[in-house]
Amino acid sequence: MYCLFVDLDGVLVDFDSGVQAITGLPPHEQSPRAMWPQLARARGFYENLDWLADGRELWMHVRSLEPTILTGLPLGRWAEPQKRAWCNRELGGDIPVITCMSRDKHSRAREAAPEDAVPVLIDDRLSLKEKFEGVGGMFIHYSDMESTVARLNSLDGPFVPAAI
Repeated sequence: MYCLFVDLDGVLVDFDSGVQAITGLPPHEQSPRAMWPQLARARGFYENLDWLADGRELWMHVRSLEPTILTGLPLGRWAEPQKRAWCNRELGGDIPVITCMSRDKHSRAREAAPEDAVPVLIDDRLSLKEKFEGVGGMFIHYSDMESTVARLNSLDGPFVPAAI
């Protein structure tokens, strides 16, 4: 039995293009100290991000698996309401959303998944894999929709919703 968690930025939502539209540079070409204050000042930054090119199609594939959005937050209180507003508008108000620091995704997923279910995380940040697998979870590194869907389809067993 599995419990699916899906990241937003870089999986469903085009964070990089949003950053470049605000700052003039992609995230990897600037320091976090320069980037984050600009994003925090940008009205509705997260709420107004576009879908990733194949994000909507990926969502259509995973929607029936009762996923929970598990999305990381920057420092401060500005991002959470924006991310929740995006999810409510684009995914629907019935989709559970967990926000946390990215470094805590493994523990938040383990807490939210039913005890007898394996938490499965689709995320573009490979740096989260070791900790996620360390709590008995399965990490699916998102690089493209086709390989992600193929990996999900290879899992044998039902998916259950998170208990949040």
